[in-house]
Amino acid sequence: MQGTDSMNDVEILKSEELREVLEKAVQKNTAAVLSHLSKGQWHTTNIALRAMTGHTLHVETIEQESPHPVNIEINQPVGLCIHQEFNKYIFETVVIGFETSKSQTKGQRILLDLPESIDRMQRRAYNRTQVPKSLNVRVLFWHRGYSDESRQVPLENYWQGSLLNISAGGIQIAVDFDQKPNFKIGQLVGLQFTPMSYQKPIHVEGQVRHIAQGVEGQKFCIGIEFIGLEASGQGRRKLRRIINTINNYEKKNRRRGKKPEVLLNSPGQTETLSPFGASEHE
Repeated sequence: MQGTDSMNDVEILKSEELREVLEKAVQKNTAAVLSHLSKGQWHTTNIALRAMTGHTLHVETIEQESPHPVNIEINQPVGLCIHQEFNKYIFETVVIGFETSKSQTKGQRILLDLPESIDRMQRRAYNRTQVPKSLNVRVLFWHRGYSDESRQVPLENYWQGSLLNISAGGIQIAVDFDQKPNFKIGQLVGLQFTPMSYQKPIHVEGQVRHIAQGVEGQKFCIGIEFIGLEASGQGRRKLRRIINTINNYEKKNRRRGKKPEVLLNSPGQTETLSPFGASEHE
């Protein structure tokens, strides 16, 4: 996407550029995240890119804490997110087969069809941007289950909160303190929020990654990571809307003299992403 003044825009890669990105990732055995839909819920799995032959991408699961195979089938759509230096690459593809692992990790080896295109975005889009003071963005969200197959049901299953900050990776919401018993880490939720009053709402799914006491004492903060956006064209269109929202918020904050919360890593530095997009060094 050329001709804009924002550093957060999404660029679409095809053919030679696409292969170059994947070949580089394979050479470095780059870690990535695979997302897929199973029984109506999104699941994510850590993988490594092992090889590329013809139109096939060979990946291997590295979820050592989970000995069970990933519950996916041939022809099932999946999404991938790859980190390389200062960029993130996301795309959707389909499972075309399985093979025996050739490594000592005993991971599950999955064969994927090469995608037709890859979305490239700068990782700074995953740094959190504060909601401008002039806006009051309400977030509606509801219970969608748990990632650990828990049968526990919250006392209430529908809530409202205020959007505090947003990144391409997730949002942070302030919620009344008396609602805290309804939430736990790993909980899956549906989300709806309207970034600007004149826009249509954005509907996404997410997972609770962080719960913390708020500054005022009467509120607490929930960090929610977006899930499933890279696994479909519709999801990536939503992600582009979220990135456009970040750009708009940054412009408003700059006019008020507020600096965005920017935190970039040097190439090769390990990280885990917080639910709001800021990096947590280990």
